[in-house]
Amino acid sequence: MGWGINSESNMQRLTVTLEQWNSTKDDVGMTPIPVWIRVTSSSMMPWIRPFRDDVMVVSLRPADLKVGDIVLFTGNFRSKFYCLHRVHKIEGDRVQTFGDGNLMPDDWMSYTRIMGKAVIIRRGWLTIYCESPYWRLLFYLWKCLLPIRLLFLQPLRTMNNLFYRIIHRSDSQ
Repeated sequence: MGWGINSESNMQRLTVTLEQWNSTKDDVGMTPIPVWIRVTSSSMMPWIRPFRDDVMVVSLRPADLKVGDIVLFTGNFRSKFYCLHRVHKIEGDRVQTFGDGNLMPDDWMSYTRIMGKAVIIRRGWLTIYCESPYWRLLFYLWKCLLPIRLLFLQPLRTMNNLFYRIIHRSDSQ
């Protein structure tokens, strides 16, 4: 699976795997190149839409990680599996994440599984800067809606499934 790396300064585009991107890290665990990924799961809806939104991920130091950050991490049951979820809790060197489109948090994991942090979500004409106070407030309010989140997620998932079928039907014709 290829992922696009796009350096905003010179706009060169190169397609590499996440393993190749991760291997560019320096001695302190930072890679100088941001990577753009296309999300294929609905686990971060409504903020990140599958097959439609692109996310810029940059590497980060453990000290820079905070609750509310959206992080890219390796899955715990397949080495080729990657996940983009929001940091829910931090305890020492353990992190618990939670997909915005999920109803339950993920299992605790070691910080070492985190590859990077989302900084920009590109949705057509809209650019979402994940660190801006406005978006962090919206993300926080969505977290507060957890007890009634299913009421919002069911219609969104239905619309997304319909969109996915229409796109893939037109691709096969």
